[in-house]
Amino acid sequence: MSRIILTDRGSFLGKSGEQFRISRKDEPDVLIPARKVEQILVLGSGISVSSDAIEMADELGVETVFASYYGKPRARLIPASLGGTVKTRREQYHAYDDHRGPELAKSFIRGKLRNQASLLKSFAKKWKGERMELWQEFRAASEAIESMIPELDLIKGDLEICRERIMGVEGLGADIYWKTWGKLIPGEWTFPGRDYPAAKDPINSLLNFGYYILEQEVWAATLYAGLDPYAGFLHADRPGQEKLVYDMMEEFRPIVVDRVVVSLARVMLPGHFQEDCRMTKDGIKIASSAFYGRLDERITYREKSQLIRSIIRSQASTVAAFLRGERTCYEPFTPRW
Repeated sequence: MSRIILTDRGSFLGKSGEQFRISRKDEPDVLIPARKVEQILVLGSGISVSSDAIEMADELGVETVFASYYGKPRARLIPASLGGTVKTRREQYHAYDDHRGPELAKSFIRGKLRNQASLLKSFAKKWKGERMELWQEFRAASEAIESMIPELDLIKGDLEICRERIMGVEGLGADIYWKTWGKLIPGEWTFPGRDYPAAKDPINSLLNFGYYILEQEVWAATLYAGLDPYAGFLHADRPGQEKLVYDMMEEFRPIVVDRVVVSLARVMLPGHFQEDCRMTKDGIKIASSAFYGRLDERITYREKSQLIRSIIRSQASTVAAFLRGERTCYEPFTPRW
């Protein structure tokens, strides 16, 4: 399966028989068999998509996502029949006021902490026996992060009361994680620490771009699971922001994005970034290929070989099942490294 990514102003996506047709000024048309496309991504402005192309995408279940040039999702076209069961969303709203809300919030951060610790351990392996001081530093950092996980189980009360404490544990883990993670970045890059949403250095720009792509994927997963992407638990409600998506992204950030950025830092060049640290067109192509490639990667999870993007959708379905009372708890995605 392939992905259509449109970034050039003046581009036009239309339909030609059972194919999508991409037209660009002064370039020959490109025809892509529609049944081989799984997603259409429109990055930036000045790009047109015909109603015929949208209709064909809808019939084939192809997602169409509109985002800023730098990947921030703006809108998504989904089939009119999509939406899951009414019961799922009713239970999601009720869960905010009972024990399920805090349990989900804690589970999301539990998964994030475990995966942050695992990522540091996985990189530490290459230094064992060669650079013992780094091996020990990374092992100590991962153990410190893991030691915070039991603190989540001690947090009690309704969501409004315990949210701040949950985020406090997450923040302490993040301080250790980013200080250690930064040592994986080659010295020619400057990484002053995690800085968002406005990145002031190339590494943070890559992290933000990767998180935007992850946001697109998790957003789709919540919709297909019948969840309301705007009604979160861990992140406080704010109009126009899909807080459940931000919640569910947490456990996937280290695996889908942070790990890839370490590799990209050894591939990309200063010329792939503008003066304001945002990526150039060529930089976006390289980064997009890496992040989407990671989503399409197969890993062994629960004794099965699965695409990471499929696992994300499965986790969203598990959240929905927990809210409907079909599961006694929600287990975050924490693969073995």
